[in-house]
Amino acid sequence: MFFWLVIIFILGSAVGSFLNVVIDRTTRGESIAGRSYCDHCRATLSTLDLIPIISFVSLGAKCRYCKRPLSWQYPAVEAVTAILFTLAFFNLSSSGNLSLITVLYFFILASVAVVVAVVDLKFYLIPTTFVYGASLLALAYNCFNLDSQVFIEHVMAAFGISLAFLLIVLVTRGKGMGQGDIVLAFLIGMVLGFEGTFAAIFLAFLTGAIVSIILVALRRKKFGQTVPFAPFLIGGFLVSLFWSTQIINWYFSMLY
Repeated sequence: MFFWLVIIFILGSAVGSFLNVVIDRTTRGESIAGRSYCDHCRATLSTLDLIPIISFVSLGAKCRYCKRPLSWQYPAVEAVTAILFTLAFFNLSSSGNLSLITVLYFFILASVAVVVAVVDLKFYLIPTTFVYGASLLALAYNCFNLDSQVFIEHVMAAFGISLAFLLIVLVTRGKGMGQGDIVLAFLIGMVLGFEGTFAAIFLAFLTGAIVSIILVALRRKKFGQTVPFAPFLIGGFLVSLFWSTQIINWYFSMLY
């Protein structure tokens, strides 16, 4: 098992490196094809400059050519993607649900989650194209892998939570959250179903409120200023994706 976890971690870091390209180039309207280059001096990067995490550390977080600082986004995305891939593989293996289709499904969901969270954090923008694609994938996966009753539950959860978010957008006139959050909520409901979605949304609002209070206390934000909500939705989604059953059981044990 340890050997495979190491392999998956390496694979995840490599995918994370590619996700950095997707994040940077799609937001600039550029093609993801072509060689990687330094954002500052535009020098074409060699293979030694592109080893996930290791290159960033060995280069001292600076470009080999112009010596200007590199963004911490690159190793962070690579490490987070590697950890998420490893967690997905470990959880699926532990639960006896390990199959090629399910592993690829979880890897794609994790990849989309990373892209959405980082883009919204940097640009206050949710790349809905990726979310739509992941939602269609989740619909197809559920159709072929879930019982009809459970499949209907996931579809109802998707429409129910997205409708709730739509109402929030309408009531707050877009100040409470954006339209992209509605699409993201639909994906969360489609993947997790009612119970998992409840856990994900609860965690998202809880962590969002805590972080917002901290930012105001540190004078990094003022009351009324917006904070990107997608990273909190993604955080709640990923935690619930791996541990929703444990969270639900803990919650009800606190009530009774």
